[in-house]
Amino acid sequence: MTDGALAEALRARGPGSLLLCHIGAGTAPDPARREPRTEVVDLRSAAGRTFEGPVTGVAVLAATTADLRAAVSLSGGLPPVADVRVVVAASAPHSGPPFPVVPGLGQWEGLLDFQVSRLPDRGWSCAFAFTDPVAVQVVLRAVAQGMVGGRRDQAAPRREVPDVPVAAGPTWEGMGSPGALAGCGTLLDLSVDDVPAVDERVVNPMGFRRGSGAKVGRLVSRGGRWVLVVGGGVRWRVPDDGAVTDVDVAALRDLRAVRVEWGRHSGPVAAVRAVAGLAAAGIPLVSGPVPGWARCLGGELSDLVASAEERRMADPQLREEHSIRLRRAALRLHGRHARARCLAARQGTPVPPEPSVSVVLCTRRPEMVGFALRQVARQRGVDVELVLALHGFGLDAPGVAEAVADFRRSGRSLLVWEPGEGLVLGSVLNGAIARAGGSLVAKMDDDDWYGPDHLSDLVLARRYSGADLAGTIASFVYLEPLDRTVRLTGTTDALWHKSAGGTLLMDRRTLEEVGGFQPVPTSEDTLLLAAVQRMGGRIHRGHGCNYVLRRKAAGHTWGVDAGYFLRLCEQRQLPGWRPSALLEPASEDLPPTALAGTWTDLAGPGEGRIRTVGAAR
Repeated sequence: MTDGALAEALRARGPGSLLLCHIGAGTAPDPARREPRTEVVDLRSAAGRTFEGPVTGVAVLAATTADLRAAVSLSGGLPPVADVRVVVAASAPHSGPPFPVVPGLGQWEGLLDFQVSRLPDRGWSCAFAFTDPVAVQVVLRAVAQGMVGGRRDQAAPRREVPDVPVAAGPTWEGMGSPGALAGCGTLLDLSVDDVPAVDERVVNPMGFRRGSGAKVGRLVSRGGRWVLVVGGGVRWRVPDDGAVTDVDVAALRDLRAVRVEWGRHSGPVAAVRAVAGLAAAGIPLVSGPVPGWARCLGGELSDLVASAEERRMADPQLREEHSIRLRRAALRLHGRHARARCLAARQGTPVPPEPSVSVVLCTRRPEMVGFALRQVARQRGVDVELVLALHGFGLDAPGVAEAVADFRRSGRSLLVWEPGEGLVLGSVLNGAIARAGGSLVAKMDDDDWYGPDHLSDLVLARRYSGADLAGTIASFVYLEPLDRTVRLTGTTDALWHKSAGGTLLMDRRTLEEVGGFQPVPTSEDTLLLAAVQRMGGRIHRGHGCNYVLRRKAAGHTWGVDAGYFLRLCEQRQLPGWRPSALLEPASEDLPPTALAGTWTDLAGPGEGRIRTVGAAR
């Protein structure tokens, strides 16, 4: 697989020795084939190691993109060299090629040559030649960021949360021999902090498929180690330290679910680490009661895994909702970002505040103000302020002052602006943004429904995707004149070229670079998305379970009729108002004439079983 790339590195070395560094399963070279003047280094045990004699080249072999990311923090002690080769044996389908993100203007003026080539299994090899020695760690960081992407502002150290060091981690053997749990009370005292954090930039929901096959995997113990069995074969052998990589996750996306059969394990931390990693990636997990030795998984995540029924995973909607709940719980407890903040807080280390979100909401309809404010007030898990633009009317319009007073009683910050009727929508949005104080800006519409985790899920997706703009797909569309809900399909949990206009979230830097919204009366969202792409930005489109797009008979700036959505839905529709259960709708916000229920899609296209969430009106 990588022999050719490594052989080329050996041929290209200078008169000194070559450091052959490896990290990840299956990357250690065969000792019988070790070349002269070549020193083999296992990066996970290289801390504090000194290197003697002239070293003219370094080759780093990483099994996966996740291993390459881990190598960055472990490579600080490697000697600077002028020739560096980086080989990634395999990567997930959504990973990009390793075109390096240059660390800054002038820092690589000595670059003489760069070559990248494709290997089997979506692997990559890239070689650098510099006029003078450079830090290997800087090269690895540039290649890793090229593969997983990231916003341009992420290079600024002052913005970063202190990283969680990547250590060798616990092994199954280090926690005792098989069956050693009996009478070992200290194992039951393990906490969440004892479980190595999940690197959410590579182990995350990106690549999740709403549809799946009928196969269910089983995570079972064999000889004291876990393997994931599908049918009669082993799909994945869990490594000793329980680490999950992007390649492991990609190989499991076709499964309907994975059943965790806890059994008796000698390595509880490694076992919990594997489950946390799969959950963070959104793999639908089910199990029986979680044993006491695995309580370091966390209470919420344990309850979710144990309460899920395997038979319900046959319903694509229930399966997706379970995946979303799992990923939320896992990333907010076991994600590297969250873990680093908790660790820093306990140590008294200052960390940047979590991003605050300013919602900009523009409306021309006084009758929709109360509804719209309730959608913002119900958001949880984020620090939210609202800038409300009353476009063409004021607080004296019927019901508006009362709705504003109700919102302020919720404790949320609210700024009301009354732009003139002559301003076009794009200009009104820019004016609202200029009055906002949050580090992130979210656009919400006045007539659409939003679940309470809408904003917090967008903030989470922005973090793990590294995207400049995060939004969602409009999966659910309620056609009010027909009292029907259509279910639209499309790519989600991926970098995409568009997202629903009422769900856009971005930082101020992105808005400044694209010049904000265009001063147009319609299509302002489409033009903004196009501008982000023109500047080289990345757009992430997440799941649509927190959002229902409402289509009235008239009054929309986007001039398409109900027939447009009916053609798109391919007969996937139900009478009434049918959101995802994750919307958690309030009864006062249900459509006045709709039969209220949720979509489960059990019976196939155009049909479904209804679970009532509110009384019909």
